[in-house]
Amino acid sequence: MTEKDIELIDEYEIIKGLVNVVIVRDRTTGLYLYNVIEPTLSDNASKVLMKSRELLRMSDKLPEGNNVEVYLRALINETMSKLRIKLGDDEIRNVMYYLVRDTAGYGKIDPLIRDDYTEDVNINGPNKPVYVWHSRYEHLRTNITLSNDELNSLVVKISQRVGKNVSSAYPILEGLLPEGLRVELGLKDISPYGSIITIRKFRANPITVIDLIIDGVIKADAAATLWFMLENGINMVIIGPTGAGKTTLLNALLFLIRPEARIVTIEDTREINIPHEQWVPLVIRESETPGVRNVTAYELVKVSMRIRPDYLVVGELRGEEAYVFFQGLASGHTGLTTIHASSLNAAVRRLLSRPMNVPPALIPLANVFILINRVKVSGRIARRVIDISELLDVSRDGLRVNTLFRWSKDKDDIIKLSDSALIADLIRMGKVLQEEVDGELKRRTEVMVAMAKYGFRSPEAVFRVTRNYYVDPERTHKTVISGELP
Repeated sequence: MTEKDIELIDEYEIIKGLVNVVIVRDRTTGLYLYNVIEPTLSDNASKVLMKSRELLRMSDKLPEGNNVEVYLRALINETMSKLRIKLGDDEIRNVMYYLVRDTAGYGKIDPLIRDDYTEDVNINGPNKPVYVWHSRYEHLRTNITLSNDELNSLVVKISQRVGKNVSSAYPILEGLLPEGLRVELGLKDISPYGSIITIRKFRANPITVIDLIIDGVIKADAAATLWFMLENGINMVIIGPTGAGKTTLLNALLFLIRPEARIVTIEDTREINIPHEQWVPLVIRESETPGVRNVTAYELVKVSMRIRPDYLVVGELRGEEAYVFFQGLASGHTGLTTIHASSLNAAVRRLLSRPMNVPPALIPLANVFILINRVKVSGRIARRVIDISELLDVSRDGLRVNTLFRWSKDKDDIIKLSDSALIADLIRMGKVLQEEVDGELKRRTEVMVAMAKYGFRSPEAVFRVTRNYYVDPERTHKTVISGELP
């Protein structure tokens, strides 16, 4: 492929001064390609690297934490002494990069994991291009391939770090890597073309609702409405396809819950991360060890009912746990969850069908459905909350829905279409006054607009404002719109 055949699309650094990413478009095929550019080694640096790797293979277990780099730097010095080679600072830095990448990191795919824009890393077998899911460009083929030996070595490393054995007897591994990466691995016993690995990344610092407002995913008035609903016990279901940002939005909304509330979360792999002191995270357990039984989402939802949560959160409804979850909503718990579905209608069909089997009479208890998806905005892929609707009734005639907000493709804006029927019910029952609702929605919208304006987007800042707002809303509002944190 010549320079005439490609068009430069994007370029950025992953590790300053060491590793770059160059994204190009193949003019012939129209495909976007993701190229990792790593340091080039001089002949002497290559010799030092090869000898250092030999010494590493002969050494005992690597030290943990920050001691790894100290150990490797000492190893390089020892190698240079043995080989009687003197390297410059830049050459030593390059050798250090490869040693750290291949020992403490994940080898050739380590740059893909380090890239903040990649969300998934997909290895589809040996000697095949590794693919990434990029937040800007979606699926991209990389310039990285793994040989059979390299892939087998990566399988061993991942299984050790997850702490689970993988073998012909148990050829599937699911788990969480120490960095918080979710991994799905299958050996060639189930994949004829060789072992497959999918690594899904999650941010150490959660994306907040203010991040989402700044990025245009949701508008401040829509977020303020959801905040008010959460406080008043209105249940929510976030729907969308794979990679739409359902869990990210769920986590962002949980930050808006009163700080002292008791929140129970149930997940198959830990993704939710919130600062509430009464947060009780529960995780399902799949066991292959004789005498150690599985703990399913169904059982955890039943257990959660007995520990009296104010908010019951299920990371994703998939099976029979849905019925128990809806029973919990019927008994007065406020619930939040996500469902893999392309629309409200599709979500309801899934809830009604096996294995969920939720009775039609219970489904409207999931009061608000929030659809989030990936869309194309100005030629780039972006996430947007597409629709926020209240499900008022499910009958043989269909669904009775009140749409509150809808995304306009032409304007790239989330437009308010109607007032909330559920909040109107709260007013009729005397739980809140109309003036109070109007004032709260206006004030909370202004607080969120100001937080976005002044960059109060970190998890700590969002939780601090939320906590103070519940204590003294007027004073918090006044402080934030003046550009200060309370």
